Amino acid sequence: MGGRSGRGGGSWWGYASRAQEVGRVCQHPRHDGALNSHVQRRGSGSVEGEALHCLPMRPLLLLLPLGLSACGSMGETPPNVLILCLDTLRADRLGCYGGTGNLTPNLDALAAEATRWESCSASSPWTVPSHASMFTGKPPSAHGAYSFEVEDMSVDNCFTLEEEQWTLAEALREQGYTTAGIVANAVYLKGEFGLSQGFDHWRISRERAPRLCKNVLGWIDGHAQSDSSDRPWTMFVNFMDTHRPYNVEPLPGEREYDQATEYSSDLLNRLYQQVIVRGEDAGDLGLTLQDQYNRAVRNLDLALGELFEQLKERGLWDDLLVVVVSDHGEYFGEHGLVEHSKDVYEPALSVPLLIKYPGQRAGELRTERAGSAHLPALVLDGLTSEVQDQLSPAFPLRPGVGLVVSENHYSRLPDILHPTVGDRFRRVRTVVYDGPHKLIQSSDGNHELYHLGEDPGETVLRNDLDFFRLHRMLDALNEELEGTESARERETVRVDGERLEDLKAMGYAGGPGED
Repeated sequence: MGGRSGRGGGSWWGYASRAQEVGRVCQHPRHDGALNSHVQRRGSGSVEGEALHCLPMRPLLLLLPLGLSACGSMGETPPNVLILCLDTLRADRLGCYGGTGNLTPNLDALAAEATRWESCSASSPWTVPSHASMFTGKPPSAHGAYSFEVEDMSVDNCFTLEEEQWTLAEALREQGYTTAGIVANAVYLKGEFGLSQGFDHWRISRERAPRLCKNVLGWIDGHAQSDSSDRPWTMFVNFMDTHRPYNVEPLPGEREYDQATEYSSDLLNRLYQQVIVRGEDAGDLGLTLQDQYNRAVRNLDLALGELFEQLKERGLWDDLLVVVVSDHGEYFGEHGLVEHSKDVYEPALSVPLLIKYPGQRAGELRTERAGSAHLPALVLDGLTSEVQDQLSPAFPLRPGVGLVVSENHYSRLPDILHPTVGDRFRRVRTVVYDGPHKLIQSSDGNHELYHLGEDPGETVLRNDLDFFRLHRMLDALNEELEGTESARERETVRVDGERLEDLKAMGYAGGPGED
């Protein structure tokens, strides 16, 4: 059902010996059946809703010394970690990535004092596989949470992240961190998809960035007054302002969009018909949607600027590790596509990556390509030397190590089930980069090779011109993917009435197939 066959242990991300490596310095819970609990996981009502709930800790933490003695050495203070995932944000909207219109002055100011990766590729063009890569440090073929082919809408066509996958949140919690998540994606970041594992606190909050940032500050303030205030914390926040429906809240004096005639979800459905079904250019409709998207980017940046100021006022900023990243981008007609999840061209894969390490005040530009799966290792780089020594063997993937891979295992339900264009999206598409060259390996045999330096829009195929490079990259990709997830039955999520309405609201069911 969409999984790759594996031959075991051939790749550097197979982690056949991960537990033994980590076991030298800490017990891994996967090797104790009594500790292998599902309390953090899917389908648990305690991780969903509008209140911030505590999830039970694994018993292993009770064996660790209290306070900070579980992480860091004498003289090193474990820093707090704040990971901000700006869902559906394209890199090219940020000024520091060449964006125009001054949409992101606050993110650009952050980039001036942070480490910025010039190129960062999402592991997948949609939420679940990309988030799973950010949490596990593995590409989709290795963590297994990716789409599969279906014939009807009775089941959501995405495998969940299995309990056996070890996440950054679990790793940091076992080092004494309190772990929390506040997420606006109320469909795919529910516990049932396994992405809340390792978090002591997990809140689903269907709110725009201003309110979400207040919730973040509220949790931080509450932690400072709690019995566990002597523990460092890690917080993951998912914003949905740049995902349909876009946050088009006007500034004072700015015109308000008419929700009856200019609602972004309705316009996106029309653009789907125009571009994907009828094969027409995006035209004025595409420009209108880009204007709305740009306003959402601007609104998100304003809220983040206020969050950053509040953290500074609390005296937390200087020693805080801050990550800004996106899970994927968005299409507005490029390559005959709309929104995301449908294919692996750069508008859906090129995302920002900024990391302000503790004490960092001067900006740094990194030119090696990064990917979603590099996030755990890059976070560990800013933690104490003892935590790095203990956890680095479990998260070896980082820029410059192995290949940067992006994958799309079929598209989402409304695409593959569409009566006229569904066949276009019933294929597995895998990307590998080699310097400026980008190869798309396609399960239907329609591979594509581009030179992004000379052709950033991916309009000039180089298959014939660079025939030998194409086959070298295909061979390297196939070798790299050896030993990843084998095809087998894995846990899925059924689509009931309530879930169907949630999927429609986000553009993952119905909608695009209707005028």
